[in-house]
Formats: sequence, C-alpha cells, structure tokens
Amino acid sequence: MAPADLLKPLEGQREETLRLLDTLVDADLDVVVRGDGRTVRQLLYHLIDREHEISAGIRQALGGDARPVRLVERPSGPPDWDLARIRRELAEAREELRQTFLAMRDEDLDLPIRWPGWPARTIRTAIPYVLEHEDSHLDELRSALRRERAG
Repeated sequence: MAPADLLKPLEGQREETLRLLDTLVDADLDVVVRGDGRTVRQLLYHLIDREHEISAGIRQALGGDARPVRLVERPSGPPDWDLARIRRELAEAREELRQTFLAMRDEDLDLPIRWPGWPARTIRTAIPYVLEHEDSHLDELRSALRRERAG
C-alpha cells in the first residue's frame, strides 16, 4: 500500500469530525467533556495539536531521528478560537499530514516512530492509533453534546 493510500481512512475520519463540527454553534465549544474536564473547544484543539505532532514525528523519522517525539500538551488551549478558526486549523493540520505522506516512499512506512509511553511502532503501524485517537475523542464530543442538549 502506498503511503498516500494510508491517508484514506484518516481523511474519512476527518470528514466525520467536520460533519460533527457542522452541527455545532459557537456556544457548544464551551461544553465540558466528561473525563479530564476539557471543553469541546479544548478537545478539538487537542486533535489539531496532535496532528501537527504526528506530522512532525513522521518527518523526524524520515530524517533518521528515532528519538521519541516531544509531546507538548496545552491543557487550556486557545480560549478564543471559534468554529470557523477550528475548521481552518483542522484543514491545515490535515493538509500538513497529507503533504508529509505524499513525500514518502513505500519503504518509509517501516521506519520507526516513537512517542513517549508507546511501544515501538513504525509509521505504518501508527496509522491505526491515529485513526482511533480521533475517533475516540469524537465519541466523547458526541456524548457531551447529547448530555448538554438533553439537559
């Protein structure tokens, strides 16, 4: 499977995230998601932030650097991002990842990529994790929004 082909499930997941975003109003961004207490805005920002880090980690691996990727968690996120800005940022993060994948060769998929706390993985085997990460947060967002709208 060519590197660009691995983007198809990720892009399908992103389309699902954008469909959810289309159902929101700016006030929904302040709804608290159960668990760690982040808001919808903060969780969406987290997805954007992680996607940039994934792109950086893959580029790092492509450059031969197998050190763990440095994760930077910004728990409060950007307090002033509205839905339009979040949509733009999601699109830009995905385009960055797309460009990273388009520059890869098939053999690059087997390069090691490391995140703190992860077992050893390759770029190829990290893709299902990336997909599950966004999907699980999308489930959290849906649950929080259902509770808010029911209450």
